[in-house]
Amino acid sequence: MAFTHARIPAIARDPRFLALWTAQSVSTFGDALTTLTLILLITERTHSLPAVGALTVVIAVPAIVIGLLSGAYADRWDRRRTMIASDFLRAVLLGVLAAVVLFTPTLFPVYAIALAQAAVGTFFNPARAALMQVIVPSGEQVRANSLIQTTTVIGELAGTTLAGLLVMTLHTYWVSFTVDAVTFAASAVLISTIPRPSPTPAEEQQSTWAAITDGMRAVRSSPALRALLLVFSALTFALSPMAVLLTPYVVDTLHISTGWVGLIQSGDTAGNILGGVLIALLARRVRPRALIIFGMSALAALIASLAWTTTVVGLLAAYLVFGLLTVAIQTGIGALTQTEVDNALMGRFIGLMSIVPSTVSVLAMTFSGLAGAALGIQNIFLISGAVLATATVLSWRSFRRASGERPAARSSMAGVG
Repeated sequence: MAFTHARIPAIARDPRFLALWTAQSVSTFGDALTTLTLILLITERTHSLPAVGALTVVIAVPAIVIGLLSGAYADRWDRRRTMIASDFLRAVLLGVLAAVVLFTPTLFPVYAIALAQAAVGTFFNPARAALMQVIVPSGEQVRANSLIQTTTVIGELAGTTLAGLLVMTLHTYWVSFTVDAVTFAASAVLISTIPRPSPTPAEEQQSTWAAITDGMRAVRSSPALRALLLVFSALTFALSPMAVLLTPYVVDTLHISTGWVGLIQSGDTAGNILGGVLIALLARRVRPRALIIFGMSALAALIASLAWTTTVVGLLAAYLVFGLLTVAIQTGIGALTQTEVDNALMGRFIGLMSIVPSTVSVLAMTFSGLAGAALGIQNIFLISGAVLATATVLSWRSFRRASGERPAARSSMAGVG
């Protein structure tokens, strides 16, 4: 038993992290279950691509419109209670959604509840990031983020798989929403077991707008935080063609059967899981900045190389490496965010990290669709690789400028919330 205990990393034995990690994993599973079920529901009732697209917009809008506002309130309120309230409200909304779907064919309430749920969810992630910063020691941030990234991928895969099975076997949708309501309730219970961090002395209360302005000023004055925003935005831009153009590239350009698309995409999932496990094992030997810069450099070359990848085996191998690199970059971003951002600023920074990439994602998907038709899909892969390579160089320079600065993560305000 002593040997087994020694082999388990300290962070994985911390009951506070275990509760937060499990709550995140359960919520991720439920989110994936609901998202695909909503798409299947609207597709079955309307058979309209614009209707499905409207759902995507409804879910994305709150992060863009109120991301900074919810981040500012997450910095002001008790983070633990904010997460519990967010989970509880989403559990109630999912219960209402299950009843609506069961008793009425009208879709307007479905869109309204999806919008409300997404809006309430914008308060959860900033509070979670700030609470995690207090719970996880700086030396364990890489391992903690790699564990969360790995279970996020597994949770999304399990949620989407169960959604398809439930709809296919039961021919109904309310069950999925009920299951998701239970996952949010379970998440709230888990978070309630985490002891409340020691509060810091109260400071002069700012107006919400002043708090947002101060947060933006702090990000603008920090090369490291600007680099993190650039990295996340560039990664989002580069990933968009992978999501939008894979199927038309396989079917229309390479003239390969659509049956291979799912197998190719499974390489991404396998790479995510493999990468997360490897990083967790090697966490003490890797640095977040190295994960980001090396990962982005390799990913830029990989995306550009897709222009000359013309076989199923080649695409499957590329997507396997692609998944490994993306989880490495995302782990580095998460760990570096935890060590560079002042805890009192964390909510607003996470809010900004949701607004900028979400906006970039919408623009990039639009660009990929339109430019792919005009320039050819292979040229879009080359452009995406070039954009990511350029962002890598700019980020590396910003990180070098920031290397002499004192990290802001463990300031005297680290106990807020």
